[in-house]
Amino acid sequence: MSCDYVKDYEFVAIFDADFQPGPDFLKRTIPHFKGKDDLALVQARWAFVNKDENLLTRLQNINLSFQFEVEQQVNGVFINFFGFNGTAGVWRIKALEDCGGWLERTTVEDMDIAVRAHLYGWKFIYLNDVKCLCELPESYEAYKKQQHRWHSGPMQLFRLCFVDILRAKVLKLSPPLAIIYIW
Repeated sequence: MSCDYVKDYEFVAIFDADFQPGPDFLKRTIPHFKGKDDLALVQARWAFVNKDENLLTRLQNINLSFQFEVEQQVNGVFINFFGFNGTAGVWRIKALEDCGGWLERTTVEDMDIAVRAHLYGWKFIYLNDVKCLCELPESYEAYKKQQHRWHSGPMQLFRLCFVDILRAKVLKLSPPLAIIYIW
C-alpha cells in the first residue's frame, strides 16, 4: 500500500495465498461500489475445495458455512456490520487510509481494520453468491494453530478498541450491545 502506483487506484482486492478467486471476481464485486461513496468493503464468501476430505474438514465446513450463510448475511443486512474475513474482499483504498491503514497490533488485523472502518462510518456489503475457493486445515494440529490465532486476537482487539466503541456515534446499537456484538 505504500508503493507510489497505489495512489492511481481506487480499490484493492485482498487474497490469502491459498485462495483462488474466479476469473470474474472483480466483475462481480467492483460494480457494488458504484454510487456508494460510503462503501468500504465488498466481502465474498469462501468455498472449500477439500470440505469432504475427512471428518475434521466436514465439521469445519458446517461451522464456516453457518458463519457465511447466517451470521454474515444477517449482520450485513440488519446491523450493517460484519468482520472482514481477511481475504476474498475488495476494499476502497480511501477507507483503509481514512481509518489509519492496516496495522499489525493484533493477530486479527483483518478484524481490527473492519472495526475501525465501521467506527469511522464506512459501510460493508457481503456477497453470498460470489465464492472464492480455498482449503480447510486437514490435520488437527493445523486446525488447532488456526483456531488459536483466530480466538486470541479478538480479546486483544477488544482491549484496544473498547473506549472507541463506547464513544462511537455511528453505531446504532447501545454501547453495551455493541461491545457484546464485537466480542
